[in-house]
Amino acid sequence: MHMDPVVWDCHTHIFGPWEDYPLADDATYTPAQAPFPALAALHAAAGITRGVIVQATPYGADHRALLAALRASGGAYRGIALIDAQTPPETLAHMHQAGVRGIRLGMMKHLAGKPDIGRMGALLERIRPYGWHALVHAEMPDVLNSVPALLRHGVPLVIDHMARAPLSDAAALAPLLALADCPDVWIKLSGADRVTGGASHYQAALPLMTRLMQAFPGRAIWGSDWPHVNIRYPQPSVPRLLALLRQACDADPATLTAILHDNPGRLYG
Repeated sequence: MHMDPVVWDCHTHIFGPWEDYPLADDATYTPAQAPFPALAALHAAAGITRGVIVQATPYGADHRALLAALRASGGAYRGIALIDAQTPPETLAHMHQAGVRGIRLGMMKHLAGKPDIGRMGALLERIRPYGWHALVHAEMPDVLNSVPALLRHGVPLVIDHMARAPLSDAAALAPLLALADCPDVWIKLSGADRVTGGASHYQAALPLMTRLMQAFPGRAIWGSDWPHVNIRYPQPSVPRLLALLRQACDADPATLTAILHDNPGRLYG
């Protein structure tokens, strides 16, 4: 299937080089080195021209690697930051100028996250003047509990990794699909390997992907999740993940173009 000349990968992380960008002393996990030049080469080989780098929790508030990558990309990549109540206003302004366009709200317990609506709402108020959005990284119950409460802040919310929705209960998807009625809620078609446990080339994720892209036709984006940290199965390949997306689109070029080009172009510019 033909792909638009501008193709977005909306979810990646980078790590290292360690001599330049060491992890925090209290890092939530220790990944393998995965510096920006490796990501850029991978994208070039796969025909991906634009990317989003999400600040990973092992770096905490140290955004030096992220900001250096954004500079090196010459504007081709955007960034997602991790901030807190103490992040100085001038830091937010500098991040925006550098290409940061959002923050991540982490609620995954293995990453020391928790669903604190008050704290997360205060962060949304801080980023709203910049026109940023927020990634919601949580299991589906926390997504369903937090997203409606956070919408009142008027900041677009992007649900990461398909809300890690269970594949065994199609009826349980109804509350997640209902969020598509909210114009500020987006879905990220990433993490197919995670919801399938890496099995059978992630084919079991296809019905979930299809239902989500049908529910969010103008607000679905895709991400590879490279370099695929914290998994216990062979590392997915980006071409295979792109092929899975094409399969979920059922050979419809308009749907594929919306997910890889049109929708992320509106969100990230």
